[in-house]
Amino acid sequence: MRKHKLIISIIPAVIVACLSTFYILSYSEVEASIPTGEIVQASALKSYTPANAYDADLDLLLAQLPSGISEQEFHCLAQAVYFEARSEPFEGQVAVAYVILNRVKDKRYPDNICGVVFQNEKRRNMCQFSFACDGLSDNPYEMVAWNQARRVAGGTLKNAMSDVTARSTHYHATYVQPRWAKHLQPTIKVGQHVFYREDL
Repeated sequence: MRKHKLIISIIPAVIVACLSTFYILSYSEVEASIPTGEIVQASALKSYTPANAYDADLDLLLAQLPSGISEQEFHCLAQAVYFEARSEPFEGQVAVAYVILNRVKDKRYPDNICGVVFQNEKRRNMCQFSFACDGLSDNPYEMVAWNQARRVAGGTLKNAMSDVTARSTHYHATYVQPRWAKHLQPTIKVGQHVFYREDL
């Protein structure tokens, strides 16, 4: 009888040990499956590391930025992607990044990324990108989404992805209808954003 009680008392400990081993092995496989220095699809990030983790692979991405692009400009682009589109699908985040880069190329807008992103930031609710003048912190707080935004920013800066917006310089959420939209050429709808080109 004692032998049976001993076996019964050991079984839970064995089960816990087996489950712990399985979890550790699965976690290691997930980490190993994330490509280094490449753009990661949003679906891959869902299973990647705790939310407060820092993605060290992105340091490599910083070293590969095109000449003339500073770390500050990279940061500004990533901020815009994060605050404007972190709930959007991967393609929607890329599209927002390209709107900013298209504005940099357009003589009607500032000629650098931070200038475009924070244009009119001192004018409450009059800025080009709402997060820049809403009075709230511009520091990211969801680290997985922030790492994704940084990858999107790096990929667009390296021109690793084509401009799906067809040179768009504007977009708005589908639940609003700004007056300016009727004067521009719609190009594409991605997720909850509609994109527009400002033809001369």
